[in-house]
Amino acid sequence: MIGVCGIPLTIVLVALAPRGLRAGLYLVGLAAVAVVSIFGGARARRALSAGTALKARATAGAILGLWIGIAAAVLWFWTLVGVAL
Repeated sequence: MIGVCGIPLTIVLVALAPRGLRAGLYLVGLAAVAVVSIFGGARARRALSAGTALKARATAGAILGLWIGIAAAVLWFWTLVGVAL
């Protein structure tokens, strides 16, 4: 859930940043969302493997975390390519 909350936070920070810092701040925020989401999804997946009592919650966390994390990582990569070129 922290990764999901990081998306609007990144948008607000980019909107408030001076024009020259926006691309860098966007890339940093997007990378942070990707790392946090993938880490959370992996922890939820590990909890499922360990036999947690909260199966529905761990399943939702694993699916959302990994999906958002992978989507943010792909978007980060292509944004970086677009900024570099």
